[in-house]
This record gives sequence, C-alpha cells and structure tokens, in this order.
Amino acid sequence: MTRTSHHPHPTPAFPVYALDWADDETLILAGGGGASRSGIENKIKLAKVNKDGRAVKYTAETKFSAEEDAPMTLAVDREGKRLVTGVNASSSSIKQGRNEHVRVFEYTADSLTPQRTAGTIRTEWSDDYPYQKLTVLSPSRTLVAVGTTDNRVSLLGVPELEEAVPTFGLDSELVDLDWGADNLVSLAVTTVSSLFLYKVSTGEKTTIELVQTIYSPSLDITSAAFRSARFSPLGTTSPIIHAVLNATKSPKRGAPRKAWVCTFGLVAGPSSTIRTAAEEGKGKEKETEEEPEKTEELGRWDVIVRREVSGKPVTVFDVSTDGRLLAYGSSDLSLGILDAKTLAPLLKILHAHNFPPTALKFNPSANMLVSASADNTIRAVVVPASFEGMSASMIALLIAILVILLALILRR
Repeated sequence: MTRTSHHPHPTPAFPVYALDWADDETLILAGGGGASRSGIENKIKLAKVNKDGRAVKYTAETKFSAEEDAPMTLAVDREGKRLVTGVNASSSSIKQGRNEHVRVFEYTADSLTPQRTAGTIRTEWSDDYPYQKLTVLSPSRTLVAVGTTDNRVSLLGVPELEEAVPTFGLDSELVDLDWGADNLVSLAVTTVSSLFLYKVSTGEKTTIELVQTIYSPSLDITSAAFRSARFSPLGTTSPIIHAVLNATKSPKRGAPRKAWVCTFGLVAGPSSTIRTAAEEGKGKEKETEEEPEKTEELGRWDVIVRREVSGKPVTVFDVSTDGRLLAYGSSDLSLGILDAKTLAPLLKILHAHNFPPTALKFNPSANMLVSASADNTIRAVVVPASFEGMSASMIALLIAILVILLALILRR
C-alpha cells in the first residue's frame, strides 16, 4: 500500500462530531459537550487547512447556548455558501413546544451568520428526547433530508425549510441518508436491516415513491448490519451503491467482529415472483398515513464486490466526489482508503485517533482527507495523486541499495 503524510491537530475542549468542506482548503467542524455544565462549548468552526496538512488555522466560529445540544450533523451547500445543521433547543423551550432544531447558516471566509430555523420532531420532552443525527442536501441543493434518532425522515425545501413531503418513520435504527443523481433512484435511506431506495420527483408538488428495498446480506456465514450506504457518482448506466456492513456479533468468543465494505449493483431485471408476507414485512417501514407510495422494483440487487476491512465495527464512511476513492474509519482506531472500483486497499493509518472516529470527509478535489474524533483531535491526510506503483523516494532508495551492492560485488 502507498505511504503518505498525515498530521494530527488538537481541538482543545472541542470534541468534533461532524465535518465538511466549504472548498478544498476550508474545513467546517461541528461538535461540543451538549446540554451540560461540563464547560465544553457547543459550536461550529471554520478553519483553513494547508495543502500539505501540516497547519490548521481557525478563521471563524459560532457558539450555541450551554443549554442547547451540540451540533452532531452537517451538510454544506458550497455554491450557495450556506450550511444546514441540527441543534436541539434547551429543555425548557422543548417543554413549551418550541424546538427549531434544523438550522441554516450562511458563511464567508471569516463569518457564520444564522438565517432560518425549522423543526420536524413532534415528540414530548423526555430524558431520551430525539435529536437530528443526519443531514444531506440534494444535488440540486433545493431539498434537504433530515434524519432523527427516533428513526424518522423529513424532506424540507431549501432555503425556506418548508415541509416538502410528510415525515415518515422506519421500524429499525436509521443509520444513513444519501442523495443520488439517477433518474430512477434519488434518495437512499439506510437502516441497520434494510436499504430503502426512493424516487423523489419535484415540480409543482414534491412526491416520494419507494422503488426498491435491499436487505442486509449475511457475509462469511455471519449476520451483518448496515452502517452506511452511499451512491457512486460513477453509476451512469445503472445505480451503484457502496455500503459498510458490520457483523452483528462475533462468530465465536474472542473472534473479531468483522466489518466489510461492499458494492451493490443491479444483477437482474424486475422479478415476477410473488413475495411472501414474511418477505414483504422484513425491514418494512412503519405503516402510517404518511408512508411513501410504492412502485415496481428496479430489479435484483446483489453484492458485486466486497472487502473485509477491519476486525472491529466501522464507524464512519465517505465516497470522494469523483467516485474513485472510498474512505472509512474503524473502532480499531484506524483509517483506510480503498479503490472504489475494485475495493483494493490503497492506504491505511493504523492509529489515527485515541477514540473511534466520529466524522470523515474528502475535500472536493479528493486530495485531502480529514477525520475527527471525540478525543479532541482531527487528522489531516494527504491523498496521493496516484496510488500506482512505488513512490519516487522508494525507487531512489532501491536504486541506491542496488548501486552499493554492485560496488561491493565488483570489489571482490
């Protein structure tokens, strides 16, 4: 595997739970201590990252009240220079029925300015009150999908944050959301047991239709749960999805709890087989009045390529904008980069953080990868321009060794 330079940077008293890029050199970080008296502030920060990853300079920040939650999710509209995050209001506000947790900020190189807010959580206050854990903008930047810890998904118009379609719920833990650019599939909603693919149509009225359900497969005779699923930008003829699956348990005591990266694709057309009631119910969404309509399935999906990447669960995952590279962070504290087509390992950092990674993101040009952790550090990884063959320094070293050996042979 290729070697590269990578540099840790402390984020004192600032555990980072979400990050994204405003441009190739401007990083946006979100996190904090939550609604507590710990003294750890809840905030969003802008930072400049050098091209070699050696220096990080903070340029702006916005703070939230100590009575509010920490921002745990982030989505950036680079063209509109705005970001969408999620921050629960104080418990006293929530008890009074006010929780505008979806928040839009506009940003410049040295400022963050709040613009609009909205709320999608309709639950009464409790000790385990839900929060916004997932936020993703559509490719057109006119819709934002929001996922909350009560396993509900909302689609809001941007920038006004009006409800585009009714909120709908899922019957298992929601773990990821992603938008695709395909005409047949627009939105992937991932739970631990199932991957739901939707077609979202916009016009005078926004509509959403469920077009496919992919169930989590067993891998190496081990039951596995989805952790993340992202569309490949390279799926031009038919959609391709890269997913992370973690083993739900170790096959035997003391054995590793494996994690895999898998590529899913269409392997056959729509089936004419009638599914049983049990199959229809597996991983199914909650039956509610707001349930999206169902249309004919696209066909049979299967794992095309897979790669075991860790002996412990993967916690974070990203796909580069150009679709060439995949990155993951594991609870064994490592980071890795894979070739998106073959899933061949290209780069691995064995001890990137002291705690499992909480966020991971390529910059738009995919020449820098930054990870974050609750250990109050981020790590900047320079992504090599090419992973093929040996580096120039390694070739020079080998040539020097060969010259020395040849000189010793000639002396004899």
